[in-house]
Amino acid sequence: MYMKFIAGLAICMLLGACGGSGSGSTSGGSSGSGSTSGDSSGSVVGRPGFSLAVTDAPIDGVVAVVLQFTEVRLRRADGAWIDFPLETPKSIDLLQLQGNRSEDLLSDVTLPIGQYDEIRLILDAAPMTNYVDPGGDDLEELIIPSGTSSGLKIKGDFSWLSTGAMTMVIDFDLRQSIKLAGNSGRYMMQPVVRLVNADEAGLLRGQVSVTRLTTMPDCSDNLVDTFNAVYVFAGHNVIPEDIDHSSELDVDPVATTTISYVPLTAAYEYEAAFLPAGDYTIALTCNADLDDLDRGGDDLKFFIVRNVTVTAR
Repeated sequence: MYMKFIAGLAICMLLGACGGSGSGSTSGGSSGSGSTSGDSSGSVVGRPGFSLAVTDAPIDGVVAVVLQFTEVRLRRADGAWIDFPLETPKSIDLLQLQGNRSEDLLSDVTLPIGQYDEIRLILDAAPMTNYVDPGGDDLEELIIPSGTSSGLKIKGDFSWLSTGAMTMVIDFDLRQSIKLAGNSGRYMMQPVVRLVNADEAGLLRGQVSVTRLTTMPDCSDNLVDTFNAVYVFAGHNVIPEDIDHSSELDVDPVATTTISYVPLTAAYEYEAAFLPAGDYTIALTCNADLDDLDRGGDDLKFFIVRNVTVTAR
């Protein structure tokens, strides 16, 4: 086979842990109870054990994407905000959190019981605390509209009702989030994220043969280490398309990931973690550099389109 994959629980047993905090740091930036703001009603009795982590999907063309967080805010369904200012700003290179790796922003905190529908991540406003390293001599500031004021807005419903621990993971898709603005030449970020309960998610990992990577027609180049990516779409039998944020009619991937050489296995592999259990269509492209986030109809060629099913860990 030119391309093989393992999805869901089997990959956890064979190739390492799934979900949770992965192999990243588990040191949280805040502890204890958050402060409540806004109108509140109903029970606000807190139970310990809530954690919030971040992870990302890799991107070509840069070697670091660093965000510095200063506060986490969670909104209850009744409109009340629960604020967790971090004791010290927490700087995270998202590119170090690929695959099943994640890093905690909140670790085992006390959170009021109830329904929640939004999370906001407030970024540091100091110069060059949020930046991209393109791999040259200079770092480039990352422009994130409202990131330092109202923060990065993550929509998603979840319930905090149990007495046990729970980890929610914010999964950044950097391929869909970062672009180099043509006029200014500056790096811009419009975050594309997923909010996932780690206990209800699984891992998708597979290999692609070198022969396949070097014989696909119409690639952007003939190099095995560049512009090869796997796009993951929700549901079976999806016809893969490029990313188009300008249209709500197009089918955008729920996740993307690069195909990279892994010395441990001496193979080219891809990995998409923290996928909610369910059915997906995966497709390989060797033209990932041609995907313009703001328009459709890019000249991407997709190969080896397959249906997969991911089960929770």
